Amino acid sequence: MSGSPYTPERIRSLHRKSATVTLSPKYIAIESDEIWRGTYFSRTGWCAHAPCDASALWIGENFRKALESSEYFNKPGVPSLDRDEINAMKEVSNTRRLAFWGEIAQTYGYKDIDQAGRRCDLVFTSWHDLIEDFVTLMATLRLPGSHRAWGPMEKKKYAEKRIAVPLSVSDEALGLAIRDALSRCEASGRQKINTPSE
Repeated sequence: MSGSPYTPERIRSLHRKSATVTLSPKYIAIESDEIWRGTYFSRTGWCAHAPCDASALWIGENFRKALESSEYFNKPGVPSLDRDEINAMKEVSNTRRLAFWGEIAQTYGYKDIDQAGRRCDLVFTSWHDLIEDFVTLMATLRLPGSHRAWGPMEKKKYAEKRIAVPLSVSDEALGLAIRDALSRCEASGRQKINTPSE
């Protein structure tokens, strides 16, 4: 007889919330994520943008709202979402994502969404909200058309590219930690790395 691999401890360790922070030379954007067979732009969570020199207080406050409104749907023991449900969720998620990024493009003078998303640094985040009181901020490497975080096999850079921040800190301290994580992002080739304002 084999027991379920999904012990209460395992379920708590899988459950997470996340948000994404994007920095360009013109703006900073914060998006709440939904997790269901992947990570998607939240259909209902908090998202916001501001000029790139936004205060640490603004960044921390809006990031906290985005993280707390993130939702996790891959729950063991709950019936899996079927294809029609997933497709409907993707459609709503994509519609909201395009509207948000369309607003960014218009606000900061970009020709289109694609142009607004170029030359950006990005920080992924993860909060195992059922077991931890801190969020992990993960700086990324910017590649042509994408970003990726450093994994455990890249031990030399791995430690420096991840910052763990207790969520009990003030919004300003949280925003400063996010600025620090953004400053640790890198870019391939000759792409200029965005350095956040002090």
